[in-house]
Amino acid sequence: MKNNVTLNEEQAVTSNEIFKVTALLYLKEALLAQEYESCKELVDIAKKFGVQQGEIDTAIAAYLRGDKPGGLPVGQVGQNGANQTKNRLGLL
Repeated sequence: MKNNVTLNEEQAVTSNEIFKVTALLYLKEALLAQEYESCKELVDIAKKFGVQQGEIDTAIAAYLRGDKPGGLPVGQVGQNGANQTKNRLGLL
């Protein structure tokens, strides 16, 4: 028996939201892992799924503030490290 799956508009919107949230999650995980080389690609992918620049900026700002589980705020890590991180992320 063949299963046919159809999506109505409401389900499609939900699917798009899932892709957006997932793309932002991958970006946040890359930031936490300090995998800055992959951030540019993840930002591009997130934008293709409809993530707005403001949402990306919010994710980066949260990381720069030190809003990461189990980690020290950026201000406590050391100024040089914080400046290097900001410089790398500024390219996004």
